[in-house]
Amino acid sequence: MPLSRIVCLILCLFSIVNFGANAELVGYWSFDKADGVDDLTGNGHDGVIHGNPKVIAGKFGEALEFNGGTDYIAIPDDPAISELEALSLSAWIQPLKLGPWVAVAEKGIHLNWSYGFFIEPDGTLSFYVSTGPGNNLVCCVGNVKMEIGQWYHIFGSYDGKTVKAYVDGTLEGEMPGADAAHITEGLPFTIGSRNGQNHFGGAVDEVALWNETIAVEESMDPLPVRPGRKLTTAWGAIKARK
Repeated sequence: MPLSRIVCLILCLFSIVNFGANAELVGYWSFDKADGVDDLTGNGHDGVIHGNPKVIAGKFGEALEFNGGTDYIAIPDDPAISELEALSLSAWIQPLKLGPWVAVAEKGIHLNWSYGFFIEPDGTLSFYVSTGPGNNLVCCVGNVKMEIGQWYHIFGSYDGKTVKAYVDGTLEGEMPGADAAHITEGLPFTIGSRNGQNHFGGAVDEVALWNETIAVEESMDPLPVRPGRKLTTAWGAIKARK
């Protein structure tokens, strides 16, 4: 093989490795019965249960079913989930009731936003990121109207320039943005509600948060582990618990 081709292959492999290393998995909550609401990355972003969500059969393993009124999980605030210049967020969800606007997973409260998923009254999915000190809301609304009892993969990303929303791997909407995510200091990242309000009624499985954009295809793996600098050790630890 010519030396020039060998050099080219080495550079290509190096760029692929660096791309994966730049996207660190900040938090991963499988909601399997054995794992509870622990953060399986080992980063310590363990959840706190509010209400009495049920453990049910999930998309992969087990999932948590929220009653739409009192149930949710709160992950305490931390710079790793607040101070983000870019991010990716994914989950599998199964709505069991639709109606008024509800939050599936969100960091922030009304008018003090950061990022999150919510379902519109017509059953379509929205993903938003609020940016900069000005708390500038950038929100993408999808076209897929969700049906009761069906599993959906939802994914949102922000690379510092564009907010994108996906349902089942298909791009549903995108809008331009600028600046880092707005910092909602002191507010938890909540799954199943917006900080104890606007509760989601249905099941949630395999929630994952990255501090960089990744491809939507990567996020659909039931073990969405791309933990950057600790790839080998984190992957091994999570696989050992499964």
